[in-house]
Amino acid sequence: MVMVATLLIRIPLPAGGYLNFGDIVIVFTGLYAGSKAGLIAGGLGSALADLIGFPVYAPITLVVKGLEGLVCGFGYQKKGFLSFFAPLVGVLTMVTGYFVFEVFYPQTGVAGAIVNLPGNLIQAVSGYLGGRLLYQVFIKLEL
Repeated sequence: MVMVATLLIRIPLPAGGYLNFGDIVIVFTGLYAGSKAGLIAGGLGSALADLIGFPVYAPITLVVKGLEGLVCGFGYQKKGFLSFFAPLVGVLTMVTGYFVFEVFYPQTGVAGAIVNLPGNLIQAVSGYLGGRLLYQVFIKLEL
């Protein structure tokens, strides 16, 4: 589902790359199914999508998005603060991971990492809000 959500809706960003719905599914999966499912869905789903569009990013995406899903999963079956805080830390892990990678990646460097930061932050905010909303709707429908 992460791969499909990443590839299905792609909104190009001015600095390159694209905004997608994959992080919504990663946040949702972590919250609904836990850290292990979040790790697998985030890492494999996103890396497979990158193999199609941005293959050079696939290895770092496997790690960064896997960690995002893992951390989001810390909110699994939790109520209150942790159910909101874990996915927030998860999406910020994604932003930080890509920033650090891009700083040291010769094709982007510090300047490119800074240029890509707003897009990654938009991706994080949309993933957090969309994933939390999808989770809340899904929980209500289960009743």
